Amino acid sequence: MNNQLKAYINLSLAMIIVGSSVVVGKLITDSLPIFLSSFLSLLIASILFLPSIVPLIKSNQLTRSDYFYLGLQGLLGTVLYRIFFFLGLKYIDASFAGIISALQPAMISVLAILFLREKLSPKEKFGIGLAVSGLMMAYLANKVTVTLGSGLLIGTILVLLAVLGGACISVFAKKLNKQVSPMAIAGMVTLISCGLSLPTALYDLLTFNITSITPFGFGLIAYYGVFLTYISFILWFKGLKQVSASVAGVFTALVPVSGILLSIIFLKETPNLFEFVGGLLIILSIILVVYKNEK
Repeated sequence: MNNQLKAYINLSLAMIIVGSSVVVGKLITDSLPIFLSSFLSLLIASILFLPSIVPLIKSNQLTRSDYFYLGLQGLLGTVLYRIFFFLGLKYIDASFAGIISALQPAMISVLAILFLREKLSPKEKFGIGLAVSGLMMAYLANKVTVTLGSGLLIGTILVLLAVLGGACISVFAKKLNKQVSPMAIAGMVTLISCGLSLPTALYDLLTFNITSITPFGFGLIAYYGVFLTYISFILWFKGLKQVSASVAGVFTALVPVSGILLSIIFLKETPNLFEFVGGLLIILSIILVVYKNEK
């Protein structure tokens, strides 16, 4: 198995795991404080990453530039992403937020052109277009029930900012020292994100009794920390070492596909025809981009 194929597998697995956040996130927001849950999950992941973080800090391998881009990844791609996304959901439906999230592959490509000077081939452009079209189709039809009101514009802007932040984490990873291991990079981003999310967690603590969290609640937080942060970050950064940011961006299209499948299994939801066709378009877009790069 060559390195590029391994990268495709790592990217796919990472986004499939991230797709489970649809189920876990719904359960968390229904019963737990968002900011505190986010901080605790990042704290768990940071502890798991310590064996990789400590040697990296001691080695003085990271430059000021590396710390700058690690900070941007933590702030924009993790902390503000979660804040903007969850606040946006207070104003708009989750289904409409899903449609907006369909713009992430395109945003990654635009940022890669602006910051990394990457150039897209016609096949890659077409593949990205298919991914966006597939994502939008998967969330259209009967899923969209946006209530027009004064909060619609605010919610739309907040979720757009979240998606932009999520795109930044993939693009700015390309600015880091290529000699640093993906595990160490993921660990540093997580540790920085944990520190940056502490103020909002303290705010939640002022209005929530942490002892009221049930074992099931702590289980959800632990899952978010171990799988959605620790394991998915490792797989994602490993994949990013081998492919361009634009190509990696296409794999983010797997998030809603896995989210829909997991929702069927755990939330007993039933997909419609548009979701099925949209999923096929997304899979086709990934095959197209992978084939082009293998050639």
